Formats: sequence, structure tokens, C-alpha cells
Amino acid sequence: MTIHVLEFKDINYMEVVMNILTKQIGIVTAFVLGGAIAADAEALDWPSYGEDREFMRVDGGIERNDGLTNALPDVVGPVDGSASLTIFTEGNHYPVLLPLVLDEFVAWCETEERCAVSREDILVVTLPQVMIMQGFASGGFRFGNAQLPVAPDTPVYPDLVMLGSGPMGRLAGQDLLAEPPRTFARHLGMGMLVRREAAAEVSDLEAFAGSELPFVMATPRETGARMQYVETLSALLGTETANTVLARETGDFPGRLAIQHRDVPYAVMNDIAPVGLLFGHLSRFYAEHWSEDLVFVEVPEAASFGREIAVAPTRRNDGADPELVGAFLDFLLDAAPDAYVEGGFADASTFGFGEEMSLASD
Repeated sequence: MTIHVLEFKDINYMEVVMNILTKQIGIVTAFVLGGAIAADAEALDWPSYGEDREFMRVDGGIERNDGLTNALPDVVGPVDGSASLTIFTEGNHYPVLLPLVLDEFVAWCETEERCAVSREDILVVTLPQVMIMQGFASGGFRFGNAQLPVAPDTPVYPDLVMLGSGPMGRLAGQDLLAEPPRTFARHLGMGMLVRREAAAEVSDLEAFAGSELPFVMATPRETGARMQYVETLSALLGTETANTVLARETGDFPGRLAIQHRDVPYAVMNDIAPVGLLFGHLSRFYAEHWSEDLVFVEVPEAASFGREIAVAPTRRNDGADPELVGAFLDFLLDAAPDAYVEGGFADASTFGFGEEMSLASD
């Protein structure tokens, strides 16, 4: 079996081992993929999710290395096969999804008396769609020297997937979905994440186009997101102006992971580029998280380029709890309209909320 190589270097391996022993792992990674990190790079205080239990530490809590690494949860939860509920999802809606799953769903289960689950029983993988799909195709992921096999007969396999139309269509074509995917969210397209000192030059998209400021956006590996941004620029600015803007893109830089929800805020916070093109809900989220340094600039006209996210249960050889999966689906479709609007997504009345997603062939 070929394992998809997703290199995350500079991992504190003792931390990984200790977390596995406690069935609670959050992969802590560095922005050091294929090169040395800049000498003046700034360690970022990333949002943190997941259970932080006390274990084998006299001062409380698991040993953690937050130097030039970070705790953004591309993988949050136990990877030893003990999870009662496992979700693989495209990562760009993680600020809304993770509190829903880890906090509100757990509380809902207790209140509704339909399910019994704790935060430490849930595993969520929040990587870009292309990486999720490569993980399915190749049979797993590699994090540094650690391999995580992923197949219907392995301990770690999703009970549910949350993806867009193209990836869902491919999974359906491979007979990996147990039910048709149902749409539960739609984002509002591209926004801009801007260094506060550059905000006067980037009051809106036209001002940004007329400036000479460099910017970062999703890499060519992140095909879906990148093409949305290119199409948005071309439609709103015209092809000629869009091409002039695209010529100012800052492409590679030390530590780039090809994960836009990490790369773009990292680059803007570290002055690699003063502007980041990023989905509006993420731009707003990071601007609020690092409010002293960053500003969110909305691009209202980009809403028509938004894309929908759907959820579907998978076919598993064993280990699935259909009652828990069904309970989560009911909870999600009840809670999503309010949670996603609050998180900067489209109102549920503006798209086919809860309906079967129309699947793309690619």
C-alpha cells in the first residue's frame, strides 16, 4: 500500500507518543516544509481546539512544544482507532465546525438523550480537499516519520465526510458513500486578509488592484480554491487587470505547506506579503484572532463565486455506530443554519440547504 506523503517536520516526537498513549492526539506541526524557516519568523498563537487532559505531568497537562510549531488542528482527536465518531472534512470551515462538533454536539447528545459521546471520543481531520482525496486514494497519510493508514478496514476511517461537489462525486463513483451527500453550508467567496499598516491602500478590491502590493493565495496544488480566486479576480476586475494583479503574487516561501488556512495568515502575519486572498469567513476569523495586526476587507461581489459543502456517511467494513452517525446528521442539519451564518457563511435560505448535492464528475 502506498501512503500519501504529507511531510510535517520538526514534530516533537515525545509529545506525539505521549498523546497517542492518552488517546488524544493533536498533530503539532511546523511551517517548515522543504526549507529553513526565516530567521525573523514569528511564532503564531494559533486557535486551539480539542481535549487537553492532564496526564503524567506534575504541573498539569501534556508536554507541548509551541516554539516555531503551532497547534492548528489539522488532526484533532485520537488516532488509535478508539474514536466513536470520525469526520474527514475539507479544512476551510474548521472555525465553525470544530466548536459545533466538540462542544455543541456533545452537549446536544446529553440533552437529547440520543447518544453518549465526549470530546475525547471524536476525531476530526481538517485538511484541504485535495489532501483528503489523496489520502483516500493512496491509503493514508504520512506525518513526518509517522504513517496513518486510512482504509475501510483500518482502525482510522471516516464515518462522515464533508466535501464539495467534485470530491463527493468521485467518492460516490467509487461506491464509498452510504447515502447521497446533503448540503449544509455555502461560503461567500473570496475576502482579503490585510496587514493593518497596509489597510489604507486596500480599502476594497479596486484599491487593491490599483496598488502595487504583493499578495499570497492558495497554491496550484489547491486547485479548487485557487481557481475560485482567479475566476473572481477576472470577473470583477477584467482579465487584463486580473493578470496584472496575479503577476504580483508571492508564490513559494520557506515553510509553505500548500494548506491555505495555514499558509495565508502565516505569510501575512510574518510580512512575507501584506495581503492574503482567502475565503471571506477565514479572513474575518483570522482578523478577529490577530486583531492588532490584521484587518478583514470584505469583497461582497465575490459571493456569487461561493461553493457549497455537503456531508455524507461513508461505507465502513466495521466500527461504525449508525445511531451516533444518524444523531450527528440530525444535529448538524438543525444547528448549521445559525452557526454558519454567524461564522460568515451564506444564509441557509439562499441555497439548497439540506438537499442532495448535485455531484460533479471531476
